[in-house]
Amino acid sequence: MVKKKLHTIARKKTSYLLAALVITAWWWLGTSGDSKPPVNAVHVTVAPVVRRDVPMQVALVGTVVPYETVAIKSRLDSQITNVHFHDGDYVKEGQTMFDLDDRAIKAAIEQLAAALAKEKAQLTNAKLQYERSQKLIKTHVVAQAQLDETKAAYEAQLAQVNAAQANLDNERVLLTYTKIDAPISGRTGTINVTRGNNIKANDTQALVTINQITPIRVQFAVPQRYYGQVKTALQDGNVTAKAENKESKGAADGTLEYVDNGIDVSNGTFAVRAVFSNKDEKLWPGMFVNITLDLGMEKDALTVPSVAVQGDEQNHFLFTVDSKTNKAVRTPIDVSQNNGDIAIITKGLSDTDQVIIDGILRVTDGATLDISAPAVANDKTQSKPAESLPSPKS
Repeated sequence: MVKKKLHTIARKKTSYLLAALVITAWWWLGTSGDSKPPVNAVHVTVAPVVRRDVPMQVALVGTVVPYETVAIKSRLDSQITNVHFHDGDYVKEGQTMFDLDDRAIKAAIEQLAAALAKEKAQLTNAKLQYERSQKLIKTHVVAQAQLDETKAAYEAQLAQVNAAQANLDNERVLLTYTKIDAPISGRTGTINVTRGNNIKANDTQALVTINQITPIRVQFAVPQRYYGQVKTALQDGNVTAKAENKESKGAADGTLEYVDNGIDVSNGTFAVRAVFSNKDEKLWPGMFVNITLDLGMEKDALTVPSVAVQGDEQNHFLFTVDSKTNKAVRTPIDVSQNNGDIAIITKGLSDTDQVIIDGILRVTDGATLDISAPAVANDKTQSKPAESLPSPKS
């Protein structure tokens, strides 16, 4: 009897346990079934379209060129007698760099000076003869023809003196060519012709080349779609530029100084030059550098994370979220530029849209979405300036 009662109690406990498990399973399925993502939904992360003030920056690649460059050549056929600098030295404008053999020119100067003295002596005699004839003509001692002859002789001798003086002056100018001075301040290159060598006037090979690198220029090409912005920025004031490369520490600051007067039809760009003080010689002629051109600030621009933008050089698009159907929508857009991790959108979006920034490779137009991280509220504060990167169109 006791065993029967114990068996009955055990059976009732088992029944209660099974009922509890069924109720728990039913409750779990009822409460969690609605939150499960639909079958084949794509797991993505989204971000809002944000209005903000964005620095208008264009990132390009430029080439460093000397501010001025001079190939030093001789103006005489002569011999180098002395060199006053070494390869790579910094020379100042007016500093003597080469001495040439000047003995022949000095001798010629002495010869021409003597010839000038002779011509002047003859001029003095011709002048006396002319003045004497002028006095005698009044007393009718000499004829008018003789007066005319002495006058002509005096004027001819005056011309001879002027010619002799010009020859002497020319030779003295040639003497100055025997000292070759630096026409600009800058860094010298390799000395191609050393002391003791004979040289020719305007030879094809330069004695040395001077590059002015303080200040220095960087030349680069800007896509024509930025022409209006560059022109407007120049009218508003100085356009600043930064130049840097991987090897240099920090960027060099400069200003835009020149815009070419035409656009290259072969590639749709226009040439631009910026000048940098380069006092620390961080920039060197021939160096390739990354240029960031600052064109001011674009107010209240529509922006999205750059990772959301897809497409090629001509067409851009991204995926937005249809809030009613929770599906992806392929949306064509126009991108004016990329500023760091921010893309500025000029067409195709509004500030109420949300864009997909993660999981894009699995998304297709109309795909059902599983959004794991809902978008945050729009941030309308000014964006932090970031390093400028090329636009997807560039």
